[in-house]
Amino acid sequence: MTEKGRNRIAAADRFAGCMFFALLMLVLSSCGRHNGGSGQAGNGGRAMDSTLVIAMLGDADYLNPVLGSSVTSGNIIGLIYPSLLQSEFDTATGLVNYIALEKKLRAVTPGQGKKTPKGALAKSWRMAEDHKSITYILRNDAFWNDGQPVVSGDFKFSYKLYGNPVIASARQQYLAELLGADKGHVDFDKAIETPDDTTLVFRFYKPVPEHLALFHTSLTPLPAHQWKNVKPDEFRHSPLNLTPLGAGPYHLKDWKQQQEIVLASSRKSNLPKPGNIPQITFRVVPDYTVRLAQLQTGAVDVVENIKPEDFTALLRANKQIDVKTVGLRVYDYVGWSNIDQEEYRKSGRVRPHPLFGSAKVRLALTQAIDREAIIDGYLKEYGVICNTDVSPSLKWAYNDRITPHAFDPAKATALLNAEGWQPGPDGILQKQGRKFSFVLYTNSGNARRNYASVIIQQNLRSIGIDCKLDVQESNVFFENLQQRKLDAWMAGWSIGLEIDPLDVWGSDLKKSRFNFTGYQNPRLDQLCELAKQKMDPTGARPYWLEYQEILHRDQPITFLYWMKETQGFSKRIEGEELNISGTFYNIDDWRLRPSANVAL
Repeated sequence: MTEKGRNRIAAADRFAGCMFFALLMLVLSSCGRHNGGSGQAGNGGRAMDSTLVIAMLGDADYLNPVLGSSVTSGNIIGLIYPSLLQSEFDTATGLVNYIALEKKLRAVTPGQGKKTPKGALAKSWRMAEDHKSITYILRNDAFWNDGQPVVSGDFKFSYKLYGNPVIASARQQYLAELLGADKGHVDFDKAIETPDDTTLVFRFYKPVPEHLALFHTSLTPLPAHQWKNVKPDEFRHSPLNLTPLGAGPYHLKDWKQQQEIVLASSRKSNLPKPGNIPQITFRVVPDYTVRLAQLQTGAVDVVENIKPEDFTALLRANKQIDVKTVGLRVYDYVGWSNIDQEEYRKSGRVRPHPLFGSAKVRLALTQAIDREAIIDGYLKEYGVICNTDVSPSLKWAYNDRITPHAFDPAKATALLNAEGWQPGPDGILQKQGRKFSFVLYTNSGNARRNYASVIIQQNLRSIGIDCKLDVQESNVFFENLQQRKLDAWMAGWSIGLEIDPLDVWGSDLKKSRFNFTGYQNPRLDQLCELAKQKMDPTGARPYWLEYQEILHRDQPITFLYWMKETQGFSKRIEGEELNISGTFYNIDDWRLRPSANVAL
């Protein structure tokens, strides 16, 4: 990065810092501590003692597990709905353990295994010797919040919803091994059997490793008795989406869309128990500086993704705040539409995108972006270069032989020239009369991505690419992304801890609902299938090594950096345990210290 560029960014950082302290003073002078989620002063310590307030960048898209796809939705769905199994990531091995009430997939490594099995609906399971079926025995003491029992039929009903092409759930790939899927249509009558209310059988058309069988058959259920009369074409817009019926430690109390979601502890839940904190408010605060100021003044208790440069001032201003880190599970990336999305939407035909359809062009774009400058300027020691979507935390599968693509504008220019892109009269590259010009979209309120996008814009402009920036409200942005309406964008992924990437990279674009780029590679599809044939996940390592080499070569997206997530916590929270599974990994076990014991 040039000295001039560093000075410009440093000046922007100083300005942002001044704006933060000005806004902080405004918040200090105009608002008191939170009172049960409203953010207004007046109820004092008792309200503080009973309500946890979490500031979010954006609202949930759905509180329906079949439809929800945002991180916020996932966090809240996990508190409202029951789970067939509990899962826990073993940091020593990089493998996921699955836990039923009376059974575990693997022996627990010393120092691991803190997750209680009492949150699981399954008492136990049995994998067939030929690995073509798995049978669960369910508890008979779990109930939906309306008093109806949670039964095996709820799972069969829900899997039909997940697999319905009209509903178009993003999780259709989870059904890819069920009987009939190889012929294009799951035979649900044979693939999922429910001999009685506490027996649930999944049947596969081929042998499936036990860990993947557990992963793919543990999608979150909906209550069949509530949803059975909703037609598939009405499912996404049903009023029931606004009044979710769950069985978990919390239930929905109130949802003011684009403002806040309020959960209340479910006093009768035994999955695993009622949440310790009576009420949790997820408050939508799109602006990072406002979120930070509210944490500092005590208006909120948790803020995710604190900028490292703000640590010192934050902790100095309020000694009742702590910053915790966890990673590496989340990465940011720049997405390039590999195919002409407009043509695909109109005709279903796959044609290369006129700008980003060439792997060599995408490699040039990666080489033109100074990823280290973004890390040094924003993430500092909390970021590392990302090569592919297999995290270094997945030690058994990570390919440490891959050398990151270096920042090299000269090489990038040479690649673009070789692909026919030459400077025009205005200095912007052009090819066959088309300028290399596009809009890079991202979501509002994400200071990190806003920072990175400015550097990316400057980097690309220096090699003759016109990159305009546009910020969209978070829900609008992610809806446009899911509908494949964007040509270039900056977003992030929180990876699954089981490597199962066909929903992101699978060549069947109708089933791979998270394949926003339209990338297609038959060898990648084949490697994913070969890996699934290994009964021991570590036996699939050679396939995942090659998988990473292909992604590194083809650059369907520009992988930017892995992040150690930096989360701000009020010290009045007790019992929190952060790990790679998520910030809210054990939120139902959190407690709030009485206000009399909180030093201000």
